[in-house]
Amino acid sequence: MSPINRAHMLPAKRRARILEVLRAEQMVSLKDLSEALGISISTVRRDVDYLEEAGYLSRTHGGAISTARASTTFEPEAAIALAIESAAKAAIGAAAAQLIQPGQSVLFDSGTTTAAAARAAAGLTIPFTAMTNDVMIASCLSQNALVQTSVTGGTIRSGTTTLLGADAVNSVARLRADIAFVGTHAITPDVLSDTSLELADLKRRFLAAADRVILLVDSSKFFNRAFCAFGETSAVDLLLTDSRISADATAALKDRGIELRMVDIAP
Repeated sequence: MSPINRAHMLPAKRRARILEVLRAEQMVSLKDLSEALGISISTVRRDVDYLEEAGYLSRTHGGAISTARASTTFEPEAAIALAIESAAKAAIGAAAAQLIQPGQSVLFDSGTTTAAAARAAAGLTIPFTAMTNDVMIASCLSQNALVQTSVTGGTIRSGTTTLLGADAVNSVARLRADIAFVGTHAITPDVLSDTSLELADLKRRFLAAADRVILLVDSSKFFNRAFCAFGETSAVDLLLTDSRISADATAALKDRGIELRMVDIAP
């Protein structure tokens, strides 16, 4: 575990980093976490206690252990979700934005990786049309005068910037876009899934609404299941992920004829 020289790292970023370390190591001591994050044992202990109470991990004597299998409906709180695998998401998002051609219509599903794509796309110097069910993504894209940005209807999901509900579904169902950038909470070789019926219903519409479906997913999502399936991997035209994806996952996806593109994570 390489140390991070950020003594005053924000709590959400510290907690996200703890979860990333646990994901890689499965079990880790408080001392090792302290050294990896460059923070005190007492701060690590408070963060680990917070994460245990919130259901992210289990405490052990002097350390923490990754829970064997998270609930299929469990979602990290928004600030932590944004910080988890942020470097991978940024790299995937940058690669996704480069796929947009002048004049295209682009759908942005709500999510932290699709938000990274939106941030990168907002820096492009080409005109395109965008629609999203995420008010944060819409705000980001609208900063670029070359991007014509629209939002779906719907109701904002509590604690998020995501628009859901019948109005959102109907908005997307009427569209036929050039590209849809879609995220997923979990992926197996055959199935894409997310944590709620409402999310799954809308994501299903995104898959059907574009000529080219591009799935943006960091390598930590392979291979897991969430509560509600919303589509098959065969519906994806291109899967963008980071280069830490396992050889087994790569082989399983390629066996199903899925075009896979891996991006390196900036140090």
